[in-house]
Amino acid sequence: MADLILDVRHLHKAFGALAATDDLNLGVERGEVHALIGPNGAGKTTLIAQLAGELTPDDGTVTFDGRDITALPVHQRPHLGLARSFQITSVLMDFTSLDNVAMAVQARAGHSFRFWRRARAERALRVPAMDYLDRVGLGARAHVRVSALAHGERRQLELAMALALEPRLLLLDEPMAGMGPEETQRMVQVLKALKGEITMLLVEHDMDAVFALADRLTVLVYGKAIATGTPDAIRANPDVRRAYLGEEGGA
Repeated sequence: MADLILDVRHLHKAFGALAATDDLNLGVERGEVHALIGPNGAGKTTLIAQLAGELTPDDGTVTFDGRDITALPVHQRPHLGLARSFQITSVLMDFTSLDNVAMAVQARAGHSFRFWRRARAERALRVPAMDYLDRVGLGARAHVRVSALAHGERRQLELAMALALEPRLLLLDEPMAGMGPEETQRMVQVLKALKGEITMLLVEHDMDAVFALADRLTVLVYGKAIATGTPDAIRANPDVRRAYLGEEGGA
């Protein structure tokens, strides 16, 4: 029997007459990279928002590591080991890369961001923050203000901040969005290095990146999961090819 860290059952979310999530079942196995793909409007980001607690499902359950978190407030989920990386970077632009990650380390301990001066000065926060920057390939840019970083570097920083929360499941919502080919390849290599250490649920438009990273994929179309399988199985699935891969080049 599969060891599921995330088990989504009969999830439903509607906006008026539009069912963005339609009786969706999804299981993410511990240690895997599981990708969500599908056309624009398939409901991928809506699903991620429900898993992160930013949207409340109309029906169904979300179980994380054996615990029902369907109604758990968004701010409590990182303390259980569930962290989200956003489509649009959410960092403090006038602070350095190291400052931002140090504050994420501080937040993991339950302290408010308003104590940022302490985060800037305290070695117990800055040493692990530097380690996270090194892990995402941004160590050499630790003392550069975020406003001076390239777009791809900001995405690396955002990933370092998510890692600082020490998640057991990382929700990655389009981590390669807006990147050029070199930046994308760099991010793919960073995420590959994390495989097996952190379970990841990945939403991404770049199909080359998806197939390079994913152990399994689930295909969403109009809020429904039409197929789940390995990359080879998904490529060969005629329903997927008709509904998605054969018609469009991106999610």
